[in-house]
Amino acid sequence: MLEYSADAFKLLRSKIGRRIVILVFIQIFFIIISLIIVSYYQSQMTYLGNSINMAGKNRFLSSNLMYDTAEFFLGNSSDTSNINSDIKELETNILTLKQGGKISDIELKPLPDEFSNDWDNIYQKWILLKTTLTDNILKESQKHSSMVVKVLTSETSAPSSLSLSSSSSPSSELEIDNIITTIKEREEYYL
Repeated sequence: MLEYSADAFKLLRSKIGRRIVILVFIQIFFIIISLIIVSYYQSQMTYLGNSINMAGKNRFLSSNLMYDTAEFFLGNSSDTSNINSDIKELETNILTLKQGGKISDIELKPLPDEFSNDWDNIYQKWILLKTTLTDNILKESQKHSSMVVKVLTSETSAPSSLSLSSSSSPSSELEIDNIITTIKEREEYYL
């Protein structure tokens, strides 16, 4: 057995042995380089997949926003907090898609420059939608809530025909109708 190991060392020291060792190191080098390249492209595909997932999430959030808006306009919901949170979350996701970063435990790279014009168009449309929703829903909702407060605070200065009896309950249906009519008139005034 010692003879074989001694022969192996002689082979390594010879010119042919050196060439074999060099070829083995070159093969190891190419294998390592190819693994690095494959892992790089795999990570790029992961970032691309994350961007696609985020775009899908934005689609879902815009659908959610439109649903909550429709519910508000149909009168099924008077709460605008869902609309407001939908607006904030969608805007955060749109900006993260452009700038990159981490959202919902998903790492995103910044959007490549070749898509900047498309993103700018989408963002301009988003600003228009956000402004429309803010002006027509959120501000109107604030007007309604301030109107209710004004109606309630002006109740003490209401005309004598609308004043409540000492027991704090209307004494007749006519008084209730007068109160409802006054509230509706004030609501139309503030709209």
